[in-house]
Amino acid sequence: MRFAILGISHETNTFSKVPTDYAQFLASDILRGQEIVDTFGESLYTIAGYLQAAKELGFEAVPLMWAQTGPLATITRDAYDRLTTEMFGMLRDQGPWDGVLIANHGAAVSEEYPDMDAAFAEQVRAIVGPGVPIGGTLDMHGNVSRRLVEATDVTMVWRTNPHLDPKPRSRKCAELLYRMAKGEIHPVQWIETPPLVVNIVRQFTGEEPMRGLVADCVAANERPGILDTSIAEGYPWADVPQMGMAWIAIADGDMDAARDAAQWMAKRAWEKRAELNKPVSSVREALETAVRHYRGPRPLGEVDEVPADGSPLAAPAVSADDKAARHGPIVLMDVGDNIGGGGAADSTFILAEAQRLGITSLLQTLYDPGCVAACVAAGVGTEITLDVGAKTDDMHGRPVRVTGTVRTITDGSWEDPGVTHGGIRFFHAGPSVRLDTTDGHTLLLTTKRTGNTSRYQMYSAGIHPETYRIVVAKGVVSPRPAYQPIAGEVILVNTPGVTTADLSYFTYQRRRRPQYPFEPEATYPA
Repeated sequence: MRFAILGISHETNTFSKVPTDYAQFLASDILRGQEIVDTFGESLYTIAGYLQAAKELGFEAVPLMWAQTGPLATITRDAYDRLTTEMFGMLRDQGPWDGVLIANHGAAVSEEYPDMDAAFAEQVRAIVGPGVPIGGTLDMHGNVSRRLVEATDVTMVWRTNPHLDPKPRSRKCAELLYRMAKGEIHPVQWIETPPLVVNIVRQFTGEEPMRGLVADCVAANERPGILDTSIAEGYPWADVPQMGMAWIAIADGDMDAARDAAQWMAKRAWEKRAELNKPVSSVREALETAVRHYRGPRPLGEVDEVPADGSPLAAPAVSADDKAARHGPIVLMDVGDNIGGGGAADSTFILAEAQRLGITSLLQTLYDPGCVAACVAAGVGTEITLDVGAKTDDMHGRPVRVTGTVRTITDGSWEDPGVTHGGIRFFHAGPSVRLDTTDGHTLLLTTKRTGNTSRYQMYSAGIHPETYRIVVAKGVVSPRPAYQPIAGEVILVNTPGVTTADLSYFTYQRRRRPQYPFEPEATYPA
């Protein structure tokens, strides 16, 4: 049996001002054939699970083409057309196929297709025909639509956030598709999409309420005849009708069983809708809390264990009782500049407030190619004065003037062999500079927008985050596998920006109405 692998993975922030054109994909990843295997074969990402299933089950996996870039604005018509013309040409020319495995994100929007992932699956279906099994494994932040489910035979979603289980979830997806191709099972799918949004600051699956909802998902999977269950948290910064939470149940030939399981999970979540949308700290509150709670540095090399088994509840959690006794930096999650959600990567709100409060020993990254170039020109050991950050748009603060010494210059590439959000192993931030400022801070300036999902980003520049009082991580949940093991405490900070937790900041034109929490009177079932 021959199974094709292909996909376009993009998390589209329709409120971003940085368009996702073809050049963005070229600068990130457009992989073909063996390049896909070389990049992901030894990783923990979705494609690794597909390849693992092929090896263990004995079918031939044929990676065709895969493209991705970081979360930015809507994918241009030209970019989508150029990618799919080549990709779908491969699918037509190299067939016939016994199955197709899609490696999309699940929250993509293009100028042509507001529901790009559904359109992509429909186009695959049109090429291979109605009798060829099609499956896909989506990021937990996918905005999953009924159209997408109807175009596929098996649609599954990761169950952990931070995303620790892409590989085992996609391995299972491939196995179900393989069993379908052999005629052993007959998957039928039901998707339930109540009018519900969960705020990004409540999406950590290691804490309630999401921890309980994932437990419900696992329990529903144990029902007779159920092959798989999924919960999608959704991606709130996409102004599209499918934005919001979704539940999928797959049964072996029994649509009633699939519908009952999906509706049971959704109703349980609806009862927690208020808890799913509680606010978090402001910038000043977070910094003041960090100063009060800091207990001193953590010894180098001393980290807490991060579960690596990919189990649904494996994301690490810290109890309230533990926080006060722990040494290590206070990690501030910069919610409004969530790079994994389309953030500019150059927000300065926390840095500027730390300067105003006279707080020292703060570490953070900033995307600023111009300042990197200035530091490289100045050279290692040189003291330089710069206006750093806040150059992408007017949503992420103002440039902050700093004076500091250029300590290191690197090519911005590193490898993390451990557990990372999304299972990524190889990282590229472009030429990067460590700048130690005269007011006691360390800034890692980069030339590419790169999330803080690996401590090796810091180690590669000679920085030991364990020794700082405050570490700013641009993200919400994705930095936890990297930084929670060394943190004294993790605090979510509701900063302004293109990924702010305050959804009232954005003007939605195309989302569903009514929808909780935008319309508190929304009901479910309708």
